[in-house]
Amino acid sequence: MLWETMERVNRLRQKAMSNPEFLAAAKEHEETLKFVEQEFEPNHSHKSSTRRTQARKSKPKSMADIYEKAAFGDNPSGTEH
Repeated sequence: MLWETMERVNRLRQKAMSNPEFLAAAKEHEETLKFVEQEFEPNHSHKSSTRRTQARKSKPKSMADIYEKAAFGDNPSGTEH
C-alpha cells in the first residue's frame, strides 16, 4: 500500500512539474512569500547560524544582573554578605 501511494504521488508530482500553469503559479507563490518575508519579517533571518553568532556576542549575565531586582525577604540578623 505504501509503495502504491509513493508511485501515485510521484506520478502526480511529475505531471505537475510538466504543467506550465502549475509552474507559473508556483513561481508567483514563491515571489509572494519573499515579499511577505521582506515586508513583515525584516529583522528575522532564517539562518540559524546568524542567530547563534549574535547570541555568542552578548556577554553572559552575572548573578548580580540576574538577581538585581529580586527581593529575598527580611534579614533578621542584620548582617550583610
